[in-house]
Amino acid sequence: MIRAKQLSDGGTCGLLEAQVWVDVETPTPEEIALIQKQYPLNPLALADAQEIGHWSRFEEYPRHLFLIFRTLETPQNAHSRTERVSYFYFPETQVLLTYRNEPVDYLEQIWNSFRGGSCLRVWQRLLDQGVQTFFEYTDALTDRVEDLEELAMNGDNTPETPRRVFAARREVLRTRRLVSQAREALLHLERLPLLGAEAYLFRDLTDRMGRVYEGLDAARDELSNVLEVHLSAQNNRLNRVVQALTVISVLFLPMTLWAGIYGTNFEAFTEYKWASGRAFFWGGLLFIGGGLALWMKRRGWW
Repeated sequence: MIRAKQLSDGGTCGLLEAQVWVDVETPTPEEIALIQKQYPLNPLALADAQEIGHWSRFEEYPRHLFLIFRTLETPQNAHSRTERVSYFYFPETQVLLTYRNEPVDYLEQIWNSFRGGSCLRVWQRLLDQGVQTFFEYTDALTDRVEDLEELAMNGDNTPETPRRVFAARREVLRTRRLVSQAREALLHLERLPLLGAEAYLFRDLTDRMGRVYEGLDAARDELSNVLEVHLSAQNNRLNRVVQALTVISVLFLPMTLWAGIYGTNFEAFTEYKWASGRAFFWGGLLFIGGGLALWMKRRGWW
């Protein structure tokens, strides 16, 4: 599919040589040949634009600028695919050509609402919407991290919590790579002298991508802290169990010794023939157990 709009008023038009925004989606070989005949696309840039899953990158060719900008589709979905739009900008003729291999929601919204504007401002507006997908993802990620922190602080002992933490960390690292590549491409773009007075538009995009990158770093550190809190809570729970078992063992060990001594078959114990021998034996057990329990209670063992 090939469609075009005039930059002057946003009206639909055919392929023109100047002052036009051309949008190309999953073109056929005949449509690609038509585009190459109308505009001097560098073959290397066109090959990169046609490649599925290419990373974000920027290149300055003799006749045009070329930018691949890869963003997120639905930031709330952890298993979301990524969207990629390739931009061909011809400064001499003021032509912006957007190339994509799949539908991109934010591009469709801007296309339908476009009523005219300069080529660079249209380009900046498209990139701004792409950057916004990363901001939405970061906001959604912050809420998820807070939920995980609450689970860890409440002592959730299910194995689901560490699995969710590790899944979120993998997702953050994957998104962080996308942000790093996209930010690097925008840095090369904003430093071009030909942007002139409108270079600030692209500098703002780079600054925003920097904030997203810092937010992802902070989220990664927070996820590490959540995992440490969860493991600490598990260790504390285990320590309490071991402490309870230790208290029981300490209570019964001297009582077992006392019972073992008087459970022997020697006739030398005078307590065997003593009228109060049974009371002495059971009283000794109670005294040993009660004394140890009181001593451990004062030390705060239980």
